[in-house]
Amino acid sequence: MNLYAKKSIPKATFFDLKRAAIVRESPSVRLRLAAIQGNLAAVKRLAKMTPDIQNPDPENGYTTLMLATRYGHVELVNWLLDAGHEEEMISMDNQGVTVLMLAILYNHEEIFYSYISRYPEVIHAISRDGCSALLVAAQKGNANLVGSLLSISADIDHTDNEGNSALHYAAAWGHPKVMELLISQGCHVDLQNHSHFTAADYAYSLAIKDHLRELSNMSFDLDSTMSLPTTHGHRQYPMSSTSSLGLHPPYNTSGPMITRTTSHGTSGLDSPVPRASTSSSSIPIPNLFAESLGSTGSHYMYSGSSPSLQDMSSVKTR
Repeated sequence: MNLYAKKSIPKATFFDLKRAAIVRESPSVRLRLAAIQGNLAAVKRLAKMTPDIQNPDPENGYTTLMLATRYGHVELVNWLLDAGHEEEMISMDNQGVTVLMLAILYNHEEIFYSYISRYPEVIHAISRDGCSALLVAAQKGNANLVGSLLSISADIDHTDNEGNSALHYAAAWGHPKVMELLISQGCHVDLQNHSHFTAADYAYSLAIKDHLRELSNMSFDLDSTMSLPTTHGHRQYPMSSTSSLGLHPPYNTSGPMITRTTSHGTSGLDSPVPRASTSSSSIPIPNLFAESLGSTGSHYMYSGSSPSLQDMSSVKTR
């Protein structure tokens, strides 16, 4: 036996190097990674090592809670809320996007209701693009969340920076149930945006446009089956005051036909996208959060010369 033989040193694998790199990272970086992964034990440990549990990402402003919400980690979200994550300051990223908007955007309803039961006032938060939680829910076509927001006094006629209301987005993305709900609750059907277009001008098909016209001529009983839910899972939500924004004078016009082409999103997530418009008077409306679109997402192109809407800034994933 050769006592002087060199001992073999095992080669470090890629994963060994990756783990070593993570260990060398600061606690704040590791906390963000743990939130993305939904690692509750690691978050509890690392939260004690950082000066602020929110630990906003310097690049985009995403807090620990926003990361947990983005990836749908319900248990972690509830722990962070119980730990007082939002007590001193409500989470917003650099674009003014809230936890509530993210929960709606990524269809995390349990997180939505958990958050809104604690902080119902956040329904009035507005992003830099002028978006509210109601606009996001209308674009996503989630009638349950739209109803819940309206039941706690979300501004039904709030408009974004382009003057588009929830009804504009519901019509443009082809969500008849949301349209019915909004109109039954008294939204301004003929509200015009800054380009003087109404929701009917954005209807993505003739069927949607005709349905919108029928709805506008109907009288709704607010105690009927289309009335709003006031509870979710027996939760009671307090009422709060609101104001109506973005009303514009009447202006009759007709927009050009549009074609819809494929665009590539940044998140790899697919969003339900309506078929190509069959309406000869439809005009394009921007996607509220382009990040929610995957490779099959939609991009709206004019075939005419009418004024276009500016694309809204996308939410950046962390």
